[in-house]
Amino acid sequence: MDPIKVALSVASTAASAATAVAQGRQQEAVFDYNAKINRRNAEVADVAAEQLYQTERLKIQKFQKEFKKLQSATKQGFRYNGWIADGGTPMLVALANATEADEEIAIRDLNARVGRQELKEEGVALRMEAELNTMYGDQARMAGVARAGQSLLSGATDMYNIYRNA
Repeated sequence: MDPIKVALSVASTAASAATAVAQGRQQEAVFDYNAKINRRNAEVADVAAEQLYQTERLKIQKFQKEFKKLQSATKQGFRYNGWIADGGTPMLVALANATEADEEIAIRDLNARVGRQELKEEGVALRMEAELNTMYGDQARMAGVARAGQSLLSGATDMYNIYRNA
């Protein structure tokens, strides 16, 4: 039995096992880092969704104020020309304006809600990707441990063969 062969075999086995574990841990760290990025991007998408919705709601409020000014100006114009704005053509104009304004508000509100939902869905997809990256990291770590185990078994087999042939 050659002590140098034994020492080299043990050192080789230990180095191989340690390298396999280290590779698994490094791959896990990469996947965990990617998962953190995904989670952060999901949070950004959530914030963007709320900002989009609130911005659109503010635009709707501004539109409503402008519409009130338009209605007031229209009534004033009819009054100036001697029309009573509570009936006939002035009333029909006011109703038509109000209907158009209601439709515009409904469209803007729908677009705001759809935009918010799309951004929320993006956040969900990013969270799912983060979970997937976390699972990949766990698998990479376990694969590293398995490769280390293989190295140790291979080293044990080499040691057995060295002792058997001695």
